Amino acid sequence: MRDLAVEAFLRLRSTFFDNAGRPLAFSLRPKENTQDDPFDEHLATSVLTGIAGVTCVKAPGALTTPDLVLFRPDRCKGARAEDLKDALDRAVAVEVKKLERGSGGKVARSTGLDYNTTPPCGSVLVYDDSNKPVAVRGFYLFVCLEGESGQCALPASHLFKANEQVESPN
Repeated sequence: MRDLAVEAFLRLRSTFFDNAGRPLAFSLRPKENTQDDPFDEHLATSVLTGIAGVTCVKAPGALTTPDLVLFRPDRCKGARAEDLKDALDRAVAVEVKKLERGSGGKVARSTGLDYNTTPPCGSVLVYDDSNKPVAVRGFYLFVCLEGESGQCALPASHLFKANEQVESPN
């Protein structure tokens, strides 16, 4: 059984890019306030729910991490908490980080990303259906979100394992 990060990335790829790797346009509802996140909602309700046998749960409110949890209920039911921490085929957490570009193509904010989130680490605490904490592997989904008036595209995205070291090209 494939790990959920791979399943998520394949689903993102087929939803947001054509076979040649060009971004596909999609609709998002307007953002209502600073903490509102229509893109995360779109991922949870329209994109990642399409993975067979996988449940996607969006954070219950603003400023709650992780943004999304993907899990296979049949593989998690009855599992011990310690067996879920590194079981990528059972449950993973995803924190979504968006870059937005201005009309000239430059990053809209000088800092690029909004890092107001839990610092990166290898695992994230989530709660099971009986409200018990369970540590699962965490991932960051970095996306470049472009567009206006409800029509958007992702010219680039990358899914990183939390605490993954990326080599610098220099």
